[in-house]
Amino acid sequence: MKKLLNETIIYGIGAIMPRVILFILNPLYIDQIDSRDFAIFSNLYALISFVNIMLSFGFETAFFRFSSEKDQQKTTFNTSFWFLFGLSTIFLLSCLLFSQPIADTLEYSSNPEYIRWFAWIAFFDNLCVIPFAWLRYNNKPIKYSLVRVLQSLFQTVITIALFLYIPLHVSQGLGLKEKVSFPFYSNLAASFLGFILLLPVIMKVRLQFSADLFRKMIRYSWPVMIAGLAFMVNENFDKAIQIWYIPGEDAGAYGGCYKLAVLMTLFVTAYRMGIEPFFFKQMNNENAKNTYAKVTEYFTFFASTVAMGIIANISWLKQILIPNSTYWTAVDIIPIIVVANLCFGIYYNFSTWYKVTDRTRVGTVISWLGAIITISLNLVFLKKYGFMVSAWVTFIAYFVMMVTSYLLGQKYYPIPYRIKKMTLFIGLLIVFSFLIMYIFSYNFWIGNLMFLVYAGILIYSEKDMLLSRVRKRG
Repeated sequence: MKKLLNETIIYGIGAIMPRVILFILNPLYIDQIDSRDFAIFSNLYALISFVNIMLSFGFETAFFRFSSEKDQQKTTFNTSFWFLFGLSTIFLLSCLLFSQPIADTLEYSSNPEYIRWFAWIAFFDNLCVIPFAWLRYNNKPIKYSLVRVLQSLFQTVITIALFLYIPLHVSQGLGLKEKVSFPFYSNLAASFLGFILLLPVIMKVRLQFSADLFRKMIRYSWPVMIAGLAFMVNENFDKAIQIWYIPGEDAGAYGGCYKLAVLMTLFVTAYRMGIEPFFFKQMNNENAKNTYAKVTEYFTFFASTVAMGIIANISWLKQILIPNSTYWTAVDIIPIIVVANLCFGIYYNFSTWYKVTDRTRVGTVISWLGAIITISLNLVFLKKYGFMVSAWVTFIAYFVMMVTSYLLGQKYYPIPYRIKKMTLFIGLLIVFSFLIMYIFSYNFWIGNLMFLVYAGILIYSEKDMLLSRVRKRG
């Protein structure tokens, strides 16, 4: 547990740093880019998230799985890298050759350079997938996080320079026609830097490709990839299509306010980075199920408190992080997205059963159940009822996935979760969030009073566990 916590913190610094940078820079983007152009920003980043999932093909998880087998790590490393290298190269060449037709299809006919930039971003990012996984598997969290942090700082410096210090005619000379292109350009520079920084790991790659191992990895990874694609549908499908279904300023406001909910996403992402290799390393221990149960319970209690703290303080967070008040029309999506991301974090814990039993296809089915909900409800109701539909659909999709994974897991790989207590605190969070949002209109004092009540109930409920920890330390 202590090792998991330490590695989660260190990995979290690196894993969430890109999201932290986007989060920190979000007020600058909102201040400099009008909501209609921000819809372009949200749309393109949503689209590239799907590309990244398809190009990585689930091989990060497959690398962890097959590296754990005796004397397989080097072969797994080499085979994985060369497969992703070939896939990335084909994608890059295709985008460079057909950038204009792709831009025409996406209704960005006057900006084919966006397609070329994003193709290069995806290329370099995908070449780094296996080297990053190698660092995680070999317990090198500091090196992993150092590369991520340097990438993010480099991206930040370039972004701020383009927005605030480099004259507009100079940036236009570089091919940056509008301000909305500044984040894309800085992202490309950071992706290339990451590739350079990981060269010491990449140089460990040898000209080795095991066809037998590759076939096993493909059978294992393609359901992971399809499931990952479904996850991206749940996270980004709304932002990918809103620009074509609702007014641009509404889509931009949704995307801007969605970024505030990233506070919760950051926590869940940091946790995921540390927990995945931990789950696999625990799978052969006789007390693995009890360990999985405790980790999930601690996550639920702590994450729900974090969620409550964010929702209680929306009144002042929006003024700092969303400085343009024209974006506030979408502020009501924030509590819904925060609770939705909590449900996703719990679902990720519940998904342990199908990963450690090699039933990844079941995970694919669960993920696509959520994706079908996301796609169908957005397509049916978004145009008629506006962006609030997307927020509620996100919550419904993650909630259904969470419940489904729990029920199937208890049938095929029963884990002794304290499900009644977990349900109690999730339900209490939803009730308190509803009151803060609809009854008290995000009142700072009432919201934080409810936060203290919530935290107090949780601490009192778990006092025996907390006291036992204190006694052990004493």
